Amino acid sequence: MTEEEKKLREIEIEKKEEFHDVEELRSILKTVREEVPGLLKDIVGPFKDLIGTSLTEEQARERAKAIAAFYKELIDAGMKEDVVMELVKSQFASPMDLVKSLMSQKGMMGPVKFKEENE
Repeated sequence: MTEEEKKLREIEIEKKEEFHDVEELRSILKTVREEVPGLLKDIVGPFKDLIGTSLTEEQARERAKAIAAFYKELIDAGMKEDVVMELVKSQFASPMDLVKSLMSQKGMMGPVKFKEENE
């Protein structure tokens, strides 16, 4: 085999390897394209539900009644108002506060800062 034939053979082998690499990458990207949207929906859907801040009018009314009943029971039991308020805050945390707390505890994003409604 001549030197030229060896070089041509090496080039042919390299082209086959490159083609194989391209085909492998194409296969990986196809899998990612097909699988990732479903995975994101599985993650984002429940997360949206958790941080959803809009309540229906009926849900808001029921939540307010539950908070008021809890508060009244603790005051009627003779607890101090400042202690009662802390208990109410801890028992009826907003979904956004829960997300902040979970993400901070897991160290996922460091301290989580959300834009305040009044800003």
